[in-house]
Amino acid sequence: MHIADCSGDSGIYSRGIVGICIASLGGVDYTTACRYITDGGRDNGIDGVFYEKTKNTLYIVQSKWSEKGTGTIETGDLHKFIMGVYALLNEEWSKFNDRFNTIKNEISGAIKNDPAIVLVIAYNSDNKISSDCKSIIEKFLDDNNLDSQEVVSYKTFSLKDIVRAMRSVHNGLKTDAEVALLQWGEQKIPYYAIYGKVSCADVATWYQAHGDLLFTENIRGCLSDSDINAQIEATILRSPLDFWYLNNGITAIADKIIRRPVNLGLQKDSGNWNIDNLKIVNGAQTTSSIAAAYDKKPDAVKTAYVHIKIISIEDAHIDISNRITTATNTQNKVEPRDFLALDAQQDGFADAFRSIGIQYCFRRGEKVLDPVKGLDVQELAMALAISGNDVTTVVVAKRNAGSLTDPAGYYPKLFSEAPAATLAWKAVQRWRAAAKAVETFSASMTGRDAQLAIHGNRFLEHLLLRSQTSTLNSKDVEVAHGHLKQAIDEHFGESYLAVLFKNAKKCKILRDTIDAQTTPVPV
Repeated sequence: MHIADCSGDSGIYSRGIVGICIASLGGVDYTTACRYITDGGRDNGIDGVFYEKTKNTLYIVQSKWSEKGTGTIETGDLHKFIMGVYALLNEEWSKFNDRFNTIKNEISGAIKNDPAIVLVIAYNSDNKISSDCKSIIEKFLDDNNLDSQEVVSYKTFSLKDIVRAMRSVHNGLKTDAEVALLQWGEQKIPYYAIYGKVSCADVATWYQAHGDLLFTENIRGCLSDSDINAQIEATILRSPLDFWYLNNGITAIADKIIRRPVNLGLQKDSGNWNIDNLKIVNGAQTTSSIAAAYDKKPDAVKTAYVHIKIISIEDAHIDISNRITTATNTQNKVEPRDFLALDAQQDGFADAFRSIGIQYCFRRGEKVLDPVKGLDVQELAMALAISGNDVTTVVVAKRNAGSLTDPAGYYPKLFSEAPAATLAWKAVQRWRAAAKAVETFSASMTGRDAQLAIHGNRFLEHLLLRSQTSTLNSKDVEVAHGHLKQAIDEHFGESYLAVLFKNAKKCKILRDTIDAQTTPVPV
C-alpha cells in the first residue's frame, strides 16, 4: 500500500480501511486489494474501486477514518464522491490520478460489461450516516435506477464489517452457524447429514453474519441484479407461507455437525445444532434473495421456511465436497422460452418459413444449420421489437431480452402482430445488418462515445431500422450516434448510460428529440 503521500496516521488508516473493504467484498487477498486503492490527490472523492468479475459488480469506495471512532462521512465529501462516480462511469480519465490509470483498462472493460454498481461508504464506527447524507445517496439511486431493476445500490462498511472481515482472515474464512430445524431427519450412512425446514429469518441472519463467505465452496457466489434473484425475492415477499413449496431449497456442507443438548429425547419435530464452517454449495441465489427480502420486510420473512440439507464432511472422502457441489449444480434449467414448444403458433411460423426455404428454430436443442438460410425465435423477437414503433419493446430488448420470448412477458403482444414469413425474414436480415454495423462502429470508439454505442446498441439499431436507408453501415451509425449524443447532452447530461437505455420514459424523450432534429422543416 502506498503511504509516502499520506498526511499523518489517519491517512494511512483510511487507506487501510479501503484495503480491508475491497479484500472482503471482492474476495481477494490484501496484496491484490492494495492495487485498487486510489486515494490521493485528484481522486475525485474515490478512495478505491474494484471489479468483481464473477458477480459482474463494480465496487466504488469512499473511506473515512475517525480518530474518536464515532464519525462517518460529511455531506461535502459525499457530494464530491458522487461527482467522482459520474466522472468514473463516463471514463473521464484525465480527471483522475495515476493510480486510476494503472487500472483504467480493467475498469473500462467492466463499465462496458453493464455491471451492477455498488457505492461503498467505509468508516471505523458503528454509527449510521446522517439523514442528509442518506438523502444525497438516495437521489443518486433514484436518478440511476429503474422501477423494475436495481442497477446502482449502496452499502456502508462500518466498524462491525471491518472487524468481521479481519476475523475471517484470522479464522481462515470459517463460517460457523447455529441451525434450528423443524420436521427434521438425518442420514447416517455413508456420510452424516441432517435435513428439514429452517426459518428464512435464520438464513438471513447467517448471510448478515458471514456474507458471501458462505459461498466460498460454491461454483458461483450470489448474482447481483439477476432475474432469478428478483423472482425469488418477489415470491417470498408476496407468498411467504408458500415459499417452502415453491423453492428447491438449500444444500450445504459443514466440517462438523453437533447436536445441541435438549431434553426432548428423540423428538423430531424440532432440533438445534452447532454447525462448524457452514458452506452453501447450492442455493446461493436463494440465500442472498432471502436476505434481501428480510431487509425489506422482516416480519413477512419470519413466517417463511425453506428446505435445507447439511452434509458433514468430517469423516467423508477428501473429494466429497467437490462431488456434492458439482452434482447439486448440474441440472437443466427450464427457461420461459421452453414453453413455446407447446405453442401451436410457433409450429405455424416454422411451416411458413419452411415454405420459403428458411429454417426456423424455436425448441431448445434445435440449431440453425446455416444463418444465411435460417433463424431462431430469439432473433425474430429481437427484429420485431427493435424494428417496431414502440420504444418500450426496444428498451425491453436491452433490459431483458428473454422477456421477448416469455409467454408471461412481451411474447403474446409481440408475436400477435408478427408479419408473414417473407416480411419477417427481411426484418431479421435488416436487423442483423444494423446490429453488425453498430458493433463495428462501437469497436472504433473510446470513452463515453464507446459506452454510448455499446449500452445504446439496441436504441441505435432502432434508429437505423426506422430510416429509409437501403444499406446499413458504420457511416449510418455515425450519423445516428451523433443525433443520439446531442439528445442525451440536451436532456440527461452525465447520466449513467447503462441505466439510461433501460428506461422507457427517457428513451421516448430521446427519440422524440431526435425526430424533431431530423424531420425536414416544410418550405
